[in-house]
Amino acid sequence: MTPDSAAAAIGLVAGFFCGMIHFASLRWNARLFAIGAAGKAFSLQLARLAVTIAILATLAQLGAFGILCGALGFLLARPLLLRRFGDLR
Repeated sequence: MTPDSAAAAIGLVAGFFCGMIHFASLRWNARLFAIGAAGKAFSLQLARLAVTIAILATLAQLGAFGILCGALGFLLARPLLLRRFGDLR
C-alpha cells in the first residue's frame, strides 16, 4: 500500500465517521432549538463544528489525498443519515 493510498483510506474512513457524528448530532441540535433550549443548542453547535474542524485539519496533515477522501467520506455520510432519519422538512 503506497503512502497516498493509505492516506486516502484513512481519510475516507475518518471522514465518514466524522460525517456520521456531525450529521447525527445535527438532528439532536435541531430538537434542542425546537424545544427552546437555545443555550444548549448553541453549545452543541460549537462542539459539532470544533470536532469536525479538528478531524478535517488532522486529515489535512496527511496531504491532498487524505483531506479530499476525508471530505468525500464526510459527504457520503449525509444521504445515509437522511435515509435513516428521514428528511427534516
